[in-house]
Amino acid sequence: MMKTVFALMAKSIYKDSYMLVWSILLPLGLFIGLGMYHEADGYRQNVLIGSMLLSLVMGAINTSGFWTMTQRRRGVFKLLKLSMLPISRFILCSILARFMMFVLIAALLLLSGGLLFGMTIDAGGLFVLLALLAVGSVCFTSIGYAIASHARDEGMMNMMSTMCSFPMIFLSTAFYSLDQAPQWIQFLAKLNPFEYAVRIGRSAMSGGVDVTSLIVLMLFAAVCTVMAVKTFRYE
Repeated sequence: MMKTVFALMAKSIYKDSYMLVWSILLPLGLFIGLGMYHEADGYRQNVLIGSMLLSLVMGAINTSGFWTMTQRRRGVFKLLKLSMLPISRFILCSILARFMMFVLIAALLLLSGGLLFGMTIDAGGLFVLLALLAVGSVCFTSIGYAIASHARDEGMMNMMSTMCSFPMIFLSTAFYSLDQAPQWIQFLAKLNPFEYAVRIGRSAMSGGVDVTSLIVLMLFAAVCTVMAVKTFRYE
């Protein structure tokens, strides 16, 4: 049953036009554009990780939310309820399908960085990036499901997902430093799961792992998963 659900979900996700724009074209264009404009290797690494995580958060929160609203409107979730498949397994299938997509996008960005700017990453760093994408997929996709469960229609979904994802990106050091930002902004950044994902990604590019940030992101993922399961609506 889970294999069938996973296959159908993966097929629908990969055909999603929102995923194409927000999770592939936008991050790739941003990385190549900023990478060509700023020649410093350190900044290019930051932009690479920022673009990778931009793809992750937009694909997990925004596009998964719209996908959920569409399937609910079509009555797909009513059939899911009749199938007696636990909602936790359904969400797991969704996360796995999106995780595979995010891995492919990350590989595309890494390949672009290598071909255009000579950027490299060792095997240990690749393993940390995979772990980051896995935990990040759980965390941000669960947030997308939770938002979709509270939105009444696509318009509200768009507003709520945007109000969630964009502050996460802007209240982080993904594309710029917050050292000179007001203290209250730096405090909010410490409550931002996206910021911890950025720190993990940067440590991976340096051949290490930020254990503290990884643990914090895993805690965020656990809380968000419980919230997504508890608030899920079939209708």
